[in-house]
Amino acid sequence: MKMLVCEKCGSTEIIEVNGYRMCCYCRTRYAIQQSDAPPRTSHIALHDDIARLLQKCRENPAQASRYANLVLDIDPSNAEARWYL
Repeated sequence: MKMLVCEKCGSTEIIEVNGYRMCCYCRTRYAIQQSDAPPRTSHIALHDDIARLLQKCRENPAQASRYANLVLDIDPSNAEARWYL
């Protein structure tokens, strides 16, 4: 975590108040910047993508090889996708 230091008095005791940060000693206010926010996490569900592409293989046999190749790009060992090639 990033250590915050007041630019005026050097204090490290900074609190959040109503959407901004404030030094406890000299009451200097600081705007909360994007870099101060905690990092966001994301989750990619490849299993759902593979299942959706395999469903398209079943529903559209004319384009099945195209969808199967997309599945194999994600999971090269997928036996069902190999069957559609």
